[in-house]
Amino acid sequence: MTVLPAVGRAAECAELQINLKAVADNYKTLTKRYTGRTCGAVVKADAYGLGADTIVPVLKKQGCRLFFVAQANEAADLFPLLRGGGRIAVLNGVLPGDEEFFIENDVIPVLNDLEQIERWSNLCREYERPAPAFIHLDTGMSRLGLTPLDVSTLVDRYSSLLYGFEKAGYMTHPVAADEAENPITKQQYDLFMKWYRRLPPAPRGFCNSSAIFRNDDYHLEFCRPGIALWGGNPTPETTNPMRSVVTLNAKVLQVREIDAAQTVGYGGSWTAKRKSKIATLAVGYADGWLRSLSNNGKMLIKGHEVPYVGRVSMDAITVDITDLPGKSIKAGDMVPLLDDKMTVDDVASAAGTIGYEILTSLGHRYRRVYTEG
Repeated sequence: MTVLPAVGRAAECAELQINLKAVADNYKTLTKRYTGRTCGAVVKADAYGLGADTIVPVLKKQGCRLFFVAQANEAADLFPLLRGGGRIAVLNGVLPGDEEFFIENDVIPVLNDLEQIERWSNLCREYERPAPAFIHLDTGMSRLGLTPLDVSTLVDRYSSLLYGFEKAGYMTHPVAADEAENPITKQQYDLFMKWYRRLPPAPRGFCNSSAIFRNDDYHLEFCRPGIALWGGNPTPETTNPMRSVVTLNAKVLQVREIDAAQTVGYGGSWTAKRKSKIATLAVGYADGWLRSLSNNGKMLIKGHEVPYVGRVSMDAITVDITDLPGKSIKAGDMVPLLDDKMTVDDVASAAGTIGYEILTSLGHRYRRVYTEG
């Protein structure tokens, strides 16, 4: 039998560093800013692609005891991480066929319509167990949650519909809390409180990451920040109060000089206007580096902006380093694509998207390194 040699660090083409100390500090910042009782954490999509198995214990150590995921299978992945304390809530709710999983594993569903509420009530009565559930009141997202008509029905019939289970709380989802001047956030809050006053009392949750920073009136019994934990700016119009969490370094594959009028990359979408020096880096759209960054993105090398030229391909990007001062980079060097100077929000802006997509798109070909500082 032939034994293949292990791939060493030198063979890696890119390295994604995830700063666990920054994650912990971001949770501390949120808990200090939030005046409500419970600050949860949204860790869906594998903690936004950064590794829930490593990050959830960090948040738990900081005192987080309420974790939100999107799907039931994501909840199952957290079971071994939360022994000894911690509850899991599933934002997609309890779908037909999944009821026993929620009851038997003490997972909290977020009930999104009257049919889910009725099924959950019946199930709790059948099991003779008042298991908890959140109730999602849709105040404007028009995605999940009880519609205004559903809420009216719930108000009229809550004694029967809500019988049999523990009300973990009422929640809603702000539509545009990241937009400081958008009046819809206050409108949603007012509607949420109007509905709440007509229902049996239970804990209330209004805030996502951005809403925490908008108005202390929004600080009710619990909140569920997400993107701010990973360094995304919850207040885009001001300096980011959160610490940067991710650093992405890519290896230089080749440096070459081209003449004026030569094109670079697929489709020849970029043409050199002068004799230029082009570096090819080992990251592409297979690694989550979005194709929309073609001819739009930039990076910082030694403090100097370097533009992307040509199209992002599956395994590579090309950058123009002609004006890079001092000693140039060479094949084998590692250069930063993401750090505290070029953040996920910066890259997202160039790509025409949001930081959420950048984080959750980061692929699995990177060498992943978790650091404590």
